[in-house]
Amino acid sequence: MTLVSNQFQKTNQKLMILMKQHLSFILGLTALTLAITPAFSAGEKTDSKPKDPLVFQMEKTPVNRSNKEKFTSHADTLLKITPAVVSIRTAQVVRTMPRGRSLQEQILREFYGITPRENDTQPRERKMQTGLGSGTIIHADGYILTNRHVISDNKGEPAEEITVELADKREFTAKVIGSDPRTDIAIIKIEGKGKNLPVANLADSRELRVGDIVFAIGNPMDVGLTVTSGIVSALGRKVGILGEFGLESFIQTDASINPGNSGGPLVDAEGRVVGVNTAIASRTGGSVGIGFAVPSNLAVDIVNSLVNDGSVARGYFGVEGQDITPQLAENFNLPTPQGALINRIEDGSPAEKGGIKVEDTIVAINGEPVEGWASLRFFTSKLKPGEKAKVDIYRNGKKKTLTITAGSRPDEVKGGLFDEQEELETLNNDLRKQYNIPAYVRLGVVVTRISPGSVFSGELPEGTVILAVNGIAANSPEDIRKNIRKGAPNRLRVFAGGRIWSLIVTP
Repeated sequence: MTLVSNQFQKTNQKLMILMKQHLSFILGLTALTLAITPAFSAGEKTDSKPKDPLVFQMEKTPVNRSNKEKFTSHADTLLKITPAVVSIRTAQVVRTMPRGRSLQEQILREFYGITPRENDTQPRERKMQTGLGSGTIIHADGYILTNRHVISDNKGEPAEEITVELADKREFTAKVIGSDPRTDIAIIKIEGKGKNLPVANLADSRELRVGDIVFAIGNPMDVGLTVTSGIVSALGRKVGILGEFGLESFIQTDASINPGNSGGPLVDAEGRVVGVNTAIASRTGGSVGIGFAVPSNLAVDIVNSLVNDGSVARGYFGVEGQDITPQLAENFNLPTPQGALINRIEDGSPAEKGGIKVEDTIVAINGEPVEGWASLRFFTSKLKPGEKAKVDIYRNGKKKTLTITAGSRPDEVKGGLFDEQEELETLNNDLRKQYNIPAYVRLGVVVTRISPGSVFSGELPEGTVILAVNGIAANSPEDIRKNIRKGAPNRLRVFAGGRIWSLIVTP
């Protein structure tokens, strides 16, 4: 019985892994395996701030649920929003060297003095479309809300060219104002002054309820502006599609979402934006009725910070924890298996100063229930540095409320080679056996985990041994962090694939 049970658990784990591998971004004309791994905790910035602060406001009034009449059409409601929905196309400049001259051309040049083709030894450039997505105009000056993965290449860098097409067929070139990899939100801008741009209304997604009617709008499969309908299937979903350090609280919907819908709006029954369509769960790349949207209240917070401050400042408590299981709840005398158990507190951290202790269970922040560790990280990140928060905890079976002043997230990266996308360990006998590393590789640092967004992803396997960085021996993870050059080419000497070789990486 134990053997069968263990086998069942292993099979179940494999199925869960397969399911997560089949959660696909709706990007371009084909569904891609999820590959977002956050690179910067504070959000990326690529443009300057406006002269005067902009405010992207949301309507606080919830949708009217009291109307029981039978609707025959939503056309008038959708007319409020569809003109403000845009298609976004990205392109990269591909540079190629010309082929060598043919024998015939060489003879014509040498014996008849015919001038060679112009620039026949210079690289040639051509533009190649790399992505397709959607977005929503949320300000008359031309600010457009979309997903980060819509306007980025497969390494997370902004696309070289971004073209925006409006519903009325006008086209504009857009520039990236900023993006946030932890939420997959981006804000881009076209020149909107004097162009009479349509602008969408935003509504507070905190007023949504499961069962509310919603619409997904975008340009799926590049067929043109398309509207699909469904309901809110769930709220606060955390499914791990943004990576270990992503901040997720998705709206789940069964409104049909397909490749090309990414970045487009999820709209309520009054034509207001309540979310940004981001991903689908699918084994085929097509819609199966499980779509995920970043809620508008989170997206607007990110956009306000990116546009006005140039970065996203996130609150920080300085704790590590885990989910509360039914067994832990019983052992700690908790009323329900809900909350985040605190396992470690950093010295001098806001949590320590506020009175949090190891083995406290945090169950709410400012009245918002904390379901588990991911939920605690999400609510903490929404606080501003310096903001005071009411934190409900259980300690020794008794409930208490503490006041904690959120700090700023430390700038330094802890534990990762390239922004927490790899885990590193000094080579030891256990790792040597685990990864079958030969005896002649005496010293080095083993890469024990590689995230999808890593520079190693798809090129080097886990178990790669880094021997040197830029000519300096790597005997510990600290040697690598100390000698790596961020944003510049680095020469690594590694053992991988049964041999020692060198490669260039740019983190």
